[in-house]
Amino acid sequence: MQKTKYFSSKNGLVWAALLLLPLSVAAGGLEFPDLGTTAIGRGTAFVARADDPSAFYYNPAGLSKRPGFFYLLGANLVFQDLTFTRSGSGRDIPVSDNLAKWDPALDYSNGPEGEPFKPTSSEAKMGPAPMLVLGYNFELPKEQVLGISLGLLTPSAFGAPKYPKDGSQRYVLTEANFLLAYPGIGLSYSMNRFLRIGAVFMSGMAILHQSQAVRLQPQSGDPDYNEDAGGDAYLKVEAKDHFIPTAVFGVMSNPFDFLEVGASLKLPAKVEAEGTLKLTPPTDDFPEAALLPGMNKLTLAQQFPLVLRVGARYIHPRFDVELDIVWENWSSLKGFDVDNTATVHLDDDHGDIDLPDTSIPKNFRDTVSVRLGGDVEVLPEVLALRLGAYYQTSAYPKNNDTFSVDFPYGQQIGLGGGLTWHAVSWLDVVAGYMHVFQPDVVVKEGKVQQMGPPVQDVKDGVAGDFNIGSVVNNGKYELSLNVVGLTLEGHF
Repeated sequence: MQKTKYFSSKNGLVWAALLLLPLSVAAGGLEFPDLGTTAIGRGTAFVARADDPSAFYYNPAGLSKRPGFFYLLGANLVFQDLTFTRSGSGRDIPVSDNLAKWDPALDYSNGPEGEPFKPTSSEAKMGPAPMLVLGYNFELPKEQVLGISLGLLTPSAFGAPKYPKDGSQRYVLTEANFLLAYPGIGLSYSMNRFLRIGAVFMSGMAILHQSQAVRLQPQSGDPDYNEDAGGDAYLKVEAKDHFIPTAVFGVMSNPFDFLEVGASLKLPAKVEAEGTLKLTPPTDDFPEAALLPGMNKLTLAQQFPLVLRVGARYIHPRFDVELDIVWENWSSLKGFDVDNTATVHLDDDHGDIDLPDTSIPKNFRDTVSVRLGGDVEVLPEVLALRLGAYYQTSAYPKNNDTFSVDFPYGQQIGLGGGLTWHAVSWLDVVAGYMHVFQPDVVVKEGKVQQMGPPVQDVKDGVAGDFNIGSVVNNGKYELSLNVVGLTLEGHF
């Protein structure tokens, strides 16, 4: 088929490079569902109880509950299974013939030779989420308690996915490693059973690496060429942010022997990671293209949301039941912003070009989750069992048009269970497990495209620049998650 060109090769590389940048932060973005071995066994319903050191994360007011010195050392392991079966229409309407009839969600999204795309799956099956908390509570007159603690948290998210380099998802993601850690200090104060308050102040650190394939010269009306792996370039971003301030504030009250209530508020955290961009040129096009040394700097920006938790807990001498509501303000994340100073040398004929700044919207919505769980003292002071579940809405738009493999998490239901063994007076061994069910997500109106140079034309009576790259996020997403936790904790 004749390849129709509507762009300069110089602009082709500029726009292809922009595909990679905003997605790097998303790889470790939205969290599911929460941290803490005790909490996952309770369906993460823990804001009103929060009576172990994981209160550092859930509700700092609970840090004042344990006497003397206390500690927690634990980790959750996240096992993710994702299968993406990309779909395409098989339609072939060259942009040059009739741009007004061209719909990027339908056209140019079929596979090579018109064959269906093969399913692709993540090769990495595990992602750790460790937690460490140390603290001491001072007893004051009139049964008051003042506590101080130190902690290290990592978000509960699958931050190390790896996909086949030639898979149909490669224009979104091939590999990512994302580490986000929050060291911090906590203060707590218990006036009496009716009022406990606490605060944790943290400064996060982020390190990220991500790569994906891009098309330097996507062609309108030629899907076979657009999916030819020989024409793929690979871009990799490496970036760091050593200062991500945030805080968590909490309050608790135990007005009656049978009732405890609690609430916590986590402030937004903005990541502004600075780093570099690396380019592996395609075998067929621009084989000598390269980023100039010292001229490949960039900054990636993303904001993590405000999180509000409220809960109430019924208390019986042998068991408890807690109900929590959690609201996360993901609508505050309008998109991923990229500022860069990168310069690319194409070849001797085309010279050097500067990569422009960009912003790619995600259109997230706020999420709400309902969490229910509790403990039963099977053998008092020796063994406790727990069970819980949660339901969480999706942060994506209702039609999932921005849903993709970079963050394949939508509406979810989680079922958890666990136990605590009081081994000795100063050591509790806590184990937990949660399985997360997610209904299959089918995207039919995708907006994630192979980025390429814009075509200047008129569509729906409006003049503008139009991307002619194939839509790459249409298809079916099948996901399941298993979270296993083990913690050692206690107090002296």
